[in-house]
Amino acid sequence: MSVCVTIRTENILQPDVYLKYLVDKGEQIVVTSVEYPSVKFGNHQKAIRGIEVNNVGNGLEVRVCSFSSTADYKLFAMTINALMKLTGDRAYLEDDDNEEITDPFKTFDDEWIDSQHESDFEVTRILINHSGEHIVMYGLFCQFCLGPKLFSEFGITDDYEKANAECLLTHLCDMQWLCENLEDTHTRMVISSPTGDADEGLTLSLISIENGRVNKFDYISEANLFGIIDMDNKEAAPVLIPFTELWKVLPEGVFSALDELQFLREKELTVDMVHEMMKQARRLQPEDLHYKPTYPGAGLDKTQHTFILMWNPDISSVSLENHLCSIRNMYTGYFNWSVWEHQKAKCGDRFFLVKVGRGKTGIVMSGVFDSHPYVASDWSGKGRRVYYMDMLPNVVLDPDNAPMITTEELLKDIPGFDWTGGHSGRRLSQEDAQKLEALWADFLHRNEKLIDGKTFNVNRHVSFYNL
Repeated sequence: MSVCVTIRTENILQPDVYLKYLVDKGEQIVVTSVEYPSVKFGNHQKAIRGIEVNNVGNGLEVRVCSFSSTADYKLFAMTINALMKLTGDRAYLEDDDNEEITDPFKTFDDEWIDSQHESDFEVTRILINHSGEHIVMYGLFCQFCLGPKLFSEFGITDDYEKANAECLLTHLCDMQWLCENLEDTHTRMVISSPTGDADEGLTLSLISIENGRVNKFDYISEANLFGIIDMDNKEAAPVLIPFTELWKVLPEGVFSALDELQFLREKELTVDMVHEMMKQARRLQPEDLHYKPTYPGAGLDKTQHTFILMWNPDISSVSLENHLCSIRNMYTGYFNWSVWEHQKAKCGDRFFLVKVGRGKTGIVMSGVFDSHPYVASDWSGKGRRVYYMDMLPNVVLDPDNAPMITTEELLKDIPGFDWTGGHSGRRLSQEDAQKLEALWADFLHRNEKLIDGKTFNVNRHVSFYNL
């Protein structure tokens, strides 16, 4: 998402000409790319994304992108004006003959800037709320990541509030200038796709141990994968996990969040800490790094198994109130559950959570596992050896106030499984899993208009018609 204005000219000015003009007009400019095809710069201590001047076929194009600072937008107008004066040529919004810009300061005034900010937040909020995914944007010095946790922290809700938006923009601006001279964990390594498609390669952010020391870095920067390698121990295999899982393995008190996904190193990270990170990360490493699991309601691939989790609010460590909170917090909460047949389960498998016991019973959650099984404290307090798996829900609903596939329906359509109780985390046969998938996809399709995010929340980036 961006706005661009083309100055149609044959006089392709050297960057130093208009940069000097801007400085002479009082602009404090920091330049990060000084050569065509794209010159990039912004105002000192005020820019988030800065602006670009691009050498295009019919002249010079000035571009500003969404989630820019007010100073970025003002510099955008100032630069258009400078190029018009220096070349003596005309400017056109989006290079449209019907959209000539005669006065950039009037066209891109404070009211226009406010409308851009509101539009930026509205579009981004809708994308995030409907998918639960993060959005990565390039800043003047570093990437920044927007997502449900960051928006929640700054009070970015369904209704646009200018004060909250300005607080987040200020934070993103501070982050850019904090990271200006910091060293990150980005690498040039790419895990190539089995198909050979360069666009499907996975980028890597890496922490390493070598010669008894942790490599020097200031913050962990976003990539497709986060990796840890111990160069001193040739027998220890490197560990690679989806970057979105990084937060689960960070040692307490060492890092602080920069944004949705990236973390600033605040204190010393010791070798022992990194070894513990490696240990914790191994349960989060998928067998196939390129594999993208299919969520319930969107089909069922042959590599996935389906597990039925049982939930009785009367005896569970998860209360009904906890569950209701998870409807709104589906994208920001942490979910895990005990799995009885853990030896048959793996990262990427699917689950359905079935409410049993008193009251209305049936399926109240679905999703995929985003970890392998691991041992943790017994939720019941009985001291048993219990295996858990982390969960990524794609549907969460209120059993009392939302439509539901009931226990009675499950018993009727899939009678070979005990839907009324028993161990939590039993594997469903593939034949029954196909039946359940068809039932779930049809249920979500029929009730799509009732999805309100309050009693019935669905990760809407999943297509329910891909059977």
